Amino acid sequence: MRLVAIAGLLAAAALAAGCGGEEETATTEDVTYEQVQGVFEKYGCAGCHPGSVPALDLTEGRSYSKLVGVRAVLDPTLYRVVAGDPGRSFLYLKLGGDPPVADIPAIGIRMPPDAPPIDPADLALVKSWILQGAKDVDGQTKGPVVVTPGSAPTGLDVAAATEATGTGTIVGTVVDERFEPVVDALVTLLLHGPGEEGGLEHYRVAVTGADGRFTLPEAPSGSYELKAYGPDTIYVVRIVALEEGETQEVQFGLPDRAVENPTISQAKVARTELSVTVTGSGIASNYVLAVNSGAGLVFELHNETGEEGTWSASLDRDLEGPWIFLAVDEQCNTSEFLTVEG
Repeated sequence: MRLVAIAGLLAAAALAAGCGGEEETATTEDVTYEQVQGVFEKYGCAGCHPGSVPALDLTEGRSYSKLVGVRAVLDPTLYRVVAGDPGRSFLYLKLGGDPPVADIPAIGIRMPPDAPPIDPADLALVKSWILQGAKDVDGQTKGPVVVTPGSAPTGLDVAAATEATGTGTIVGTVVDERFEPVVDALVTLLLHGPGEEGGLEHYRVAVTGADGRFTLPEAPSGSYELKAYGPDTIYVVRIVALEEGETQEVQFGLPDRAVENPTISQAKVARTELSVTVTGSGIASNYVLAVNSGAGLVFELHNETGEEGTWSASLDRDLEGPWIFLAVDEQCNTSEFLTVEG
Protein backbone atom coordinates (compact mmCIF):
# COMPACT_ATOMS: atom_id res chain seq x y z
CA MET A 1 0.00 0.00 0.00
CA ARG A 2 1.08 3.59 -0.59
CA LEU A 3 2.68 5.22 2.46
CA VAL A 4 0.16 8.00 2.75
CA ALA A 5 -2.66 5.47 3.01
CA ILE A 6 -1.30 3.67 6.06
CA ALA A 7 -3.30 5.49 8.69
CA GLY A 8 -6.21 7.88 8.92
CA LEU A 9 -6.97 10.39 11.63
CA LEU A 10 -8.32 7.79 14.08
CA ALA A 11 -5.26 5.58 13.73
CA ALA A 12 -3.02 8.61 14.09
CA ALA A 13 -4.75 9.55 17.34
CA ALA A 14 -4.27 6.03 18.70
CA LEU A 15 -0.60 6.08 17.81
CA ALA A 16 -0.18 9.46 19.46
CA ALA A 17 -1.48 7.99 22.68
CA GLY A 18 0.65 4.85 22.47
CA CYS A 19 4.13 6.13 21.68
CA GLY A 20 6.70 7.99 23.74
CA GLY A 21 6.77 9.22 27.32
CA GLU A 22 4.42 11.48 29.20
CA GLU A 23 6.45 14.59 28.43
CA GLU A 24 6.34 13.96 24.70
CA THR A 25 3.07 15.09 23.11
CA ALA A 26 2.43 15.30 19.39
CA THR A 27 1.38 18.75 18.25
CA THR A 28 -1.75 19.47 16.24
CA GLU A 29 0.04 22.29 14.41
CA ASP A 30 1.39 21.59 10.94
CA VAL A 31 5.02 20.50 11.01
CA THR A 32 7.19 21.26 7.99
CA TYR A 33 10.12 19.22 6.80
CA GLU A 34 12.32 22.27 7.30
CA GLN A 35 11.60 21.92 11.04
CA VAL A 36 12.56 18.24 10.98
CA GLN A 37 15.76 19.08 9.14
CA GLY A 38 16.41 21.65 11.86
CA VAL A 39 16.31 18.86 14.45
CA PHE A 40 18.97 16.94 12.47
CA GLU A 41 21.15 20.04 12.39
CA LYS A 42 20.58 20.93 16.04
CA TYR A 43 21.82 17.57 17.33
CA GLY A 44 24.63 17.07 14.83
CA CYS A 45 22.89 14.20 13.03
CA ALA A 46 23.89 15.56 9.64
CA GLY A 47 27.54 15.50 10.69
CA CYS A 48 27.73 11.75 11.35
CA HIS A 49 25.32 10.92 8.56
CA PRO A 50 27.02 10.62 6.11
CA GLY A 51 30.36 11.67 7.67
CA SER A 52 30.82 8.56 9.81
CA VAL A 53 27.92 6.44 8.56
CA PRO A 54 27.55 6.88 4.78
CA ALA A 55 24.60 4.46 4.62
CA LEU A 56 22.37 7.40 5.64
CA ASP A 57 22.66 11.00 4.45
CA LEU A 58 20.81 13.50 6.66
CA THR A 59 22.21 16.65 5.07
CA GLU A 60 19.83 19.32 3.82
CA GLY A 61 18.39 18.58 0.40
CA ARG A 62 19.22 14.87 0.58
CA SER A 63 17.72 13.56 3.81
CA TYR A 64 14.08 13.16 2.77
CA SER A 65 14.81 10.75 -0.08
CA LYS A 66 16.87 8.63 2.34
CA LEU A 67 14.12 8.35 4.95
CA VAL A 68 10.53 7.98 3.80
CA GLY A 69 9.72 4.47 2.65
CA VAL A 70 13.38 3.44 2.74
CA ARG A 71 14.31 0.16 4.37
CA ALA A 72 16.43 0.53 7.53
CA VAL A 73 19.91 -0.94 7.35
CA LEU A 74 20.44 -1.70 11.05
CA ASP A 75 17.12 -3.56 11.35
CA PRO A 76 16.09 -4.79 7.88
CA THR A 77 12.57 -5.64 9.11
CA LEU A 78 11.79 -1.93 9.57
CA TYR A 79 11.64 1.20 7.43
CA ARG A 80 13.29 4.47 8.36
CA VAL A 81 10.04 6.42 8.13
CA VAL A 82 6.55 5.03 7.57
CA ALA A 83 4.21 7.94 6.92
CA GLY A 84 1.48 8.08 9.56
CA ASP A 85 3.11 5.49 11.83
CA PRO A 86 5.89 6.65 14.18
CA GLY A 87 5.75 3.36 16.11
CA ARG A 88 7.00 1.54 12.99
CA SER A 89 9.43 4.24 11.90
CA PHE A 90 13.07 3.41 12.63
CA LEU A 91 13.98 7.11 12.80
CA TYR A 92 11.52 7.85 15.59
CA LEU A 93 12.42 4.71 17.54
CA LYS A 94 16.14 5.42 17.19
CA LEU A 95 15.68 8.91 18.65
CA GLY A 96 14.16 7.32 21.77
CA GLY A 97 10.50 7.13 20.92
CA ASP A 98 8.73 4.52 23.08
CA PRO A 99 11.93 2.95 24.49
CA PRO A 100 11.20 -0.49 25.99
CA VAL A 101 14.22 -0.79 28.31
CA ALA A 102 15.18 2.40 30.21
CA ASP A 103 16.02 4.84 27.41
CA ILE A 104 17.52 2.19 25.13
CA PRO A 105 15.42 1.31 22.08
CA ALA A 106 14.97 -2.35 21.22
CA ILE A 107 16.64 -1.55 17.91
CA GLY A 108 19.91 -0.56 19.56
CA ILE A 109 21.84 2.47 20.78
CA ARG A 110 19.72 5.61 21.11
CA MET A 111 20.69 8.56 18.93
CA PRO A 112 22.57 10.77 19.30
CA PRO A 113 25.06 8.42 20.98
CA ASP A 114 26.98 9.37 24.11
CA ALA A 115 24.69 12.37 24.65
CA PRO A 116 21.51 13.13 26.62
CA PRO A 117 18.20 12.29 24.92
CA ILE A 118 16.93 14.94 22.56
CA ASP A 119 14.49 17.45 23.98
CA PRO A 120 10.95 15.97 24.29
CA ALA A 121 9.62 18.88 22.22
CA ASP A 122 11.97 17.96 19.36
CA LEU A 123 11.03 14.28 19.59
CA ALA A 124 7.37 15.33 19.56
CA LEU A 125 8.04 17.41 16.46
CA VAL A 126 9.48 14.41 14.59
CA LYS A 127 6.57 12.28 15.80
CA SER A 128 4.02 14.84 14.64
CA TRP A 129 5.69 15.14 11.23
CA ILE A 130 5.37 11.38 10.74
CA LEU A 131 1.76 11.32 11.98
CA GLN A 132 0.90 14.13 9.57
CA GLY A 133 2.07 12.11 6.58
CA ALA A 134 5.87 12.65 6.58
CA LYS A 135 5.58 15.38 3.96
CA ASP A 136 8.51 16.86 2.03
CA VAL A 137 9.36 20.54 1.55
CA ASP A 138 6.57 20.78 -1.05
CA GLY A 139 3.99 19.39 1.38
CA GLN A 140 3.73 16.04 -0.40
CA THR A 141 4.18 12.51 0.95
CA LYS A 142 6.64 10.77 -1.31
CA GLY A 143 8.75 7.64 -1.25
CA PRO A 144 8.59 4.00 -2.33
CA VAL A 145 5.61 1.76 -1.69
CA VAL A 146 5.87 0.02 1.69
CA VAL A 147 4.31 -3.43 1.89
CA THR A 148 3.58 -4.67 5.42
CA PRO A 149 6.23 -2.82 7.41
CA GLY A 150 7.57 -4.63 10.46
CA SER A 151 7.31 -3.65 14.10
CA ALA A 152 9.95 -3.03 16.73
CA PRO A 153 10.31 -5.78 19.36
CA THR A 154 8.16 -5.40 22.48
CA GLY A 155 7.99 -7.00 25.90
CA LEU A 156 11.72 -6.64 26.53
CA ASP A 157 11.59 -4.89 29.91
CA VAL A 158 11.92 -8.11 31.92
CA ALA A 159 14.48 -9.39 34.40
CA ALA A 160 18.03 -9.49 33.07
CA ALA A 161 19.44 -12.92 32.29
CA THR A 162 21.98 -14.11 34.84
CA GLU A 163 23.33 -17.19 33.03
CA ALA A 164 24.94 -17.45 29.60
CA THR A 165 23.10 -20.62 28.67
CA GLY A 166 19.54 -21.87 28.80
CA THR A 167 16.91 -23.72 26.83
CA GLY A 168 16.10 -21.12 24.16
CA THR A 169 17.35 -20.62 20.62
CA ILE A 170 18.13 -17.45 18.69
CA VAL A 171 18.32 -17.57 14.90
CA GLY A 172 18.61 -14.83 12.33
CA THR A 173 20.43 -13.19 9.47
CA VAL A 174 23.20 -10.61 9.16
CA VAL A 175 23.28 -8.49 5.99
CA ASP A 176 25.31 -5.51 4.83
CA GLU A 177 23.94 -2.08 3.89
CA ARG A 178 23.13 -3.42 0.42
CA PHE A 179 21.07 -6.17 2.12
CA GLU A 180 23.49 -8.87 0.92
CA PRO A 181 24.41 -11.70 3.36
CA VAL A 182 27.54 -11.16 5.47
CA VAL A 183 29.56 -14.37 5.64
CA ASP A 184 31.45 -15.12 8.90
CA ALA A 185 29.82 -12.24 10.77
CA LEU A 186 29.87 -12.61 14.56
CA VAL A 187 26.80 -12.36 16.78
CA THR A 188 27.73 -12.13 20.46
CA LEU A 189 25.69 -12.50 23.63
CA LEU A 190 26.43 -10.03 26.46
CA LEU A 191 25.48 -10.17 30.13
CA HIS A 192 26.26 -8.10 33.19
CA GLY A 193 29.43 -9.62 34.58
CA PRO A 194 31.84 -9.26 37.48
CA GLY A 195 34.69 -7.97 35.34
CA GLU A 196 32.97 -4.78 34.25
CA GLU A 197 31.18 -3.02 37.10
CA GLY A 198 27.84 -1.69 35.92
CA GLY A 199 28.59 -2.80 32.38
CA LEU A 200 28.31 -5.75 30.05
CA GLU A 201 30.70 -8.51 29.10
CA HIS A 202 30.82 -10.76 26.02
CA TYR A 203 30.17 -14.42 26.76
CA ARG A 204 29.04 -16.43 23.73
CA VAL A 205 29.15 -16.15 19.96
CA ALA A 206 27.53 -17.48 16.80
CA VAL A 207 29.03 -17.19 13.29
CA THR A 208 27.05 -16.70 10.10
CA GLY A 209 27.25 -19.08 7.16
CA ALA A 210 27.37 -18.37 3.42
CA ASP A 211 23.72 -17.30 3.49
CA GLY A 212 24.27 -14.87 6.37
CA ARG A 213 22.26 -17.07 8.74
CA PHE A 214 23.30 -17.83 12.31
CA THR A 215 22.02 -19.98 15.17
CA LEU A 216 22.76 -19.42 18.85
CA PRO A 217 21.60 -22.59 20.66
CA GLU A 218 21.03 -22.96 24.39
CA ALA A 219 20.16 -19.28 24.72
CA PRO A 220 19.27 -18.08 28.23
CA SER A 221 15.89 -16.81 29.37
CA GLY A 222 15.50 -13.16 30.38
CA SER A 223 16.64 -9.95 28.67
CA TYR A 224 20.12 -9.25 27.33
CA GLU A 225 22.01 -7.69 24.45
CA LEU A 226 23.15 -9.22 21.20
CA LYS A 227 25.79 -7.47 19.10
CA ALA A 228 26.65 -8.21 15.49
CA TYR A 229 30.12 -7.53 14.07
CA GLY A 230 31.47 -7.77 10.55
CA PRO A 231 34.92 -6.84 9.25
CA ASP A 232 35.20 -3.15 8.33
CA THR A 233 31.62 -2.37 9.37
CA ILE A 234 29.80 -0.53 12.15
CA TYR A 235 28.54 -2.94 14.81
CA VAL A 236 24.85 -3.15 15.65
CA VAL A 237 23.09 -3.78 18.99
CA ARG A 238 19.80 -5.52 19.66
CA ILE A 239 18.01 -6.20 22.95
CA VAL A 240 16.21 -9.54 23.16
CA ALA A 241 14.09 -11.28 25.79
CA LEU A 242 13.45 -15.02 25.75
CA GLU A 243 11.23 -17.32 27.75
CA GLU A 244 12.33 -20.83 28.62
CA GLY A 245 12.47 -22.96 25.48
CA GLU A 246 11.51 -20.10 23.14
CA THR A 247 12.93 -19.67 19.65
CA GLN A 248 13.32 -16.07 18.47
CA GLU A 249 14.49 -14.61 15.16
CA VAL A 250 16.65 -11.46 15.06
CA GLN A 251 17.80 -9.59 11.96
CA PHE A 252 20.92 -7.42 11.78
CA GLY A 253 22.14 -4.99 9.13
CA LEU A 254 25.74 -3.73 9.27
CA PRO A 255 26.62 -0.37 7.67
CA ASP A 256 30.02 0.06 6.05
CA ARG A 257 32.46 2.01 8.19
CA ALA A 258 33.74 5.27 6.71
CA VAL A 259 36.53 5.79 9.26
CA GLU A 260 39.59 3.53 9.00
CA ASN A 261 39.95 3.13 12.76
CA PRO A 262 40.94 0.97 14.56
CA THR A 263 43.34 -1.46 12.88
CA ILE A 264 44.85 -4.67 14.28
CA SER A 265 47.92 -6.79 13.56
CA GLN A 266 50.18 -9.46 15.07
CA ALA A 267 47.41 -11.59 16.55
CA LYS A 268 48.90 -14.48 18.54
CA VAL A 269 47.69 -17.57 20.37
CA ALA A 270 50.06 -19.39 22.75
CA ARG A 271 47.90 -22.03 24.43
CA THR A 272 46.00 -20.01 27.06
CA GLU A 273 47.60 -16.66 26.21
CA LEU A 274 46.00 -14.38 23.58
CA SER A 275 47.34 -11.07 22.26
CA VAL A 276 46.90 -8.63 19.40
CA THR A 277 48.34 -5.24 18.49
CA VAL A 278 45.75 -2.48 18.16
CA THR A 279 46.42 0.82 16.42
CA GLY A 280 44.10 3.82 16.45
CA SER A 281 42.28 6.23 18.74
CA GLY A 282 39.22 5.95 20.97
CA ILE A 283 39.52 2.18 21.40
CA ALA A 284 36.53 0.80 23.29
CA SER A 285 37.76 -0.73 26.56
CA ASN A 286 35.79 -4.00 26.42
CA TYR A 287 35.72 -4.41 22.65
CA VAL A 288 39.04 -5.92 21.66
CA LEU A 289 37.82 -9.47 21.18
CA ALA A 290 39.06 -12.97 20.45
CA VAL A 291 36.44 -15.41 19.20
CA ASN A 292 36.70 -19.19 19.29
CA SER A 293 33.95 -20.25 16.93
CA GLY A 294 34.45 -23.96 17.59
CA ALA A 295 33.65 -23.50 21.28
CA GLY A 296 31.10 -20.76 20.62
CA LEU A 297 32.90 -18.46 23.06
CA VAL A 298 34.22 -14.89 22.92
CA PHE A 299 36.87 -13.37 25.20
CA GLU A 300 37.71 -9.74 25.93
CA LEU A 301 41.33 -8.60 25.71
CA HIS A 302 42.62 -5.68 27.80
CA ASN A 303 45.36 -3.07 27.89
CA GLU A 304 46.45 -1.20 31.03
CA THR A 305 46.20 2.20 29.38
CA GLY A 306 43.18 1.46 27.18
CA GLU A 307 45.11 2.89 24.24
CA GLU A 308 46.87 1.51 21.20
CA GLY A 309 49.48 -1.16 21.74
CA THR A 310 49.31 -4.78 22.84
CA TRP A 311 46.00 -6.07 24.19
CA SER A 312 45.99 -9.48 25.85
CA ALA A 313 44.03 -12.05 27.85
CA SER A 314 44.88 -15.16 29.88
CA LEU A 315 42.33 -17.95 29.68
CA ASP A 316 41.45 -20.59 32.24
CA ARG A 317 41.35 -23.27 29.54
CA ASP A 318 43.27 -24.36 26.45
CA LEU A 319 41.02 -24.21 23.37
CA GLU A 320 41.88 -25.40 19.89
CA GLY A 321 41.67 -22.84 17.07
CA PRO A 322 40.94 -21.20 14.82
CA TRP A 323 40.68 -17.84 16.61
CA ILE A 324 39.22 -14.63 15.17
CA PHE A 325 40.51 -11.27 16.49
CA LEU A 326 38.86 -7.85 16.09
CA ALA A 327 38.79 -4.42 17.72
CA VAL A 328 36.11 -1.74 17.97
CA ASP A 329 36.37 1.98 18.66
CA GLU A 330 34.00 4.19 20.65
CA GLN A 331 32.21 5.23 17.46
CA CYS A 332 31.25 1.58 16.82
CA ASN A 333 33.72 1.12 13.95
CA THR A 334 34.88 -2.50 13.70
CA SER A 335 38.35 -3.38 12.42
CA GLU A 336 39.18 -6.05 9.91
CA PHE A 337 39.15 -9.62 11.25
CA LEU A 338 42.39 -11.54 11.75
CA THR A 339 42.28 -15.33 11.95
CA VAL A 340 44.91 -17.39 13.77
CA GLU A 341 44.83 -21.18 13.65
CA GLY A 342 46.06 -21.57 17.24
